[in-house]
Amino acid sequence: MRNLQGESPALAGRTHRAQQSYWYCTPAGLAEAAASGELAPTVGRTTGRRTASKTGLREHGLAPVDTVVAFHQAEVADHADGQVEVAHPAPAGNVVPDGVVLMASGASAFLEIDRTMPYARLVAELEHYDAYRNAPAAGRGNAARAPRSHWQETYGGPSLERPFPAVLFVFAPTPRRAAPARREAAFRERARRVGSVNYRLTVATTTLPRLIRDGAGVPVWRVVGNGHGEERFALAALPKAR
Repeated sequence: MRNLQGESPALAGRTHRAQQSYWYCTPAGLAEAAASGELAPTVGRTTGRRTASKTGLREHGLAPVDTVVAFHQAEVADHADGQVEVAHPAPAGNVVPDGVVLMASGASAFLEIDRTMPYARLVAELEHYDAYRNAPAAGRGNAARAPRSHWQETYGGPSLERPFPAVLFVFAPTPRRAAPARREAAFRERARRVGSVNYRLTVATTTLPRLIRDGAGVPVWRVVGNGHGEERFALAALPKAR
């Protein structure tokens, strides 16, 4: 997908046909998907050229790919151990990260890729994660095991030894917006005021250029919260929420 940056036509944007959604397809990929017989035949006529030229979906689609590739190259996560836009149920509505990555350590992390989102919405994402973390347990449980919440069932491990997944914000370059490092700093200043950060949530930030240049296996992540300052951490050394 990274190599499609220089191709023409570019990646297709997001299209909706018969309640189906297709992200970042090339015309060839979309045609092959339609030929599989699993999609509505009308989809094969959608090239996405116009959509891609008028939106930033193409670049946003490439940023998660570059992030996962950096994780894979650093051997902190396999390229296949990533999911895109998985919905997680929470009381106020589903939480949908840009990606969920299973780390080599066995822990998971939520990925949020920012290019154009307002700071208020980014901060609101933290409130959504906190609501998901604190959602009541589902089911009745049994004599051998107490009922678990969705995140505990999905990411806690067999004996709940794993903490709530870290939330990783990656700031990617985009035209007509401040540089990624400036947006990262502005977000951090706002995020540190959210009560759950550093207490119930581990939130770490970096920029996509730094991640690609230095690699995901070295200290490129800044943890949001009191006491961490400008110190950078490797993924394996991220401090746990208190």
